[in-house]
Amino acid sequence: MLGCAYCLRQAINLFVSSADELFGPITSIRCHGWVTKHIPWTAFALKTSDWERMNNTRIIISDANDIQQYFSSEQQPTLWRAIFAMEELQTAWELKSENLQFTLYKEAIERGLTKIGNYYGKFDDKPVYILALVLHPYYKLAYIAMAWGGPEEQAKERATGNPNAKNWHGEALKVVETTMEEYWTTHKALVDSGCATANTIDDNSTVSTVETMESEYDRHRHMLVQQAVHEHNTGWAAELRRYLKDMPDNVSKETDIVQWWAVSLSNMFQHTFYLISHRDIHLSILPLQEL
Repeated sequence: MLGCAYCLRQAINLFVSSADELFGPITSIRCHGWVTKHIPWTAFALKTSDWERMNNTRIIISDANDIQQYFSSEQQPTLWRAIFAMEELQTAWELKSENLQFTLYKEAIERGLTKIGNYYGKFDDKPVYILALVLHPYYKLAYIAMAWGGPEEQAKERATGNPNAKNWHGEALKVVETTMEEYWTTHKALVDSGCATANTIDDNSTVSTVETMESEYDRHRHMLVQQAVHEHNTGWAAELRRYLKDMPDNVSKETDIVQWWAVSLSNMFQHTFYLISHRDIHLSILPLQEL
């Protein structure tokens, strides 16, 4: 709105300067029913300096408005943008607070920076923001290592007299590892529970108590599946290391994360199926070779 007004300032000035003659005063002040003063349109006329102040205000506010648009999406998740948004807004206002053009607004900008700092500090209490960023294949933990620093930056800060310096990359990695371990443990418990239920059903089945070759193979193949998955994953820690180490060259900031993960998981399942199939073939061929 401020931008539109600034672009139309010449037309607005022309209207205000002629409105009294065309329409009379914009309003009147009354006291006990009597008109005590007429307020002309020209009382709201803006000078050139006033318009420039309005434009400067628009420039400052537009930073926050642009950041807000980062989260406007109907088809893709945008939570991973939260950290970038706060950092970008903070940087923009820090530059403006030192710019002579915005000296008049310095105090207001600094109050805004304080508010941003308060919200930014809340990210430490909500690991979901770190996790959302790590799940983006373009950034993972590499961005945090570069922007926030790792063990080397921590050592340098401590050498300069800051004993409270943190290894931010390490802190972020702890968040991811803790979440992975909790999820892995929970998921494994659910899988084990499901397998136990299936075995109970098989044991109580009254269809047949005679063990057939087919049922024996079912158990054998289930063991092969578990071995193949174990060899491919070898636990959550190895899975996490593989993911963080791999930096795909076919992704960008605008990559559809949901679609990327759908394809990645599909490829992972295909690889596991490949391992299982070739193990089955291998176990089938060896006895024939011995003959």
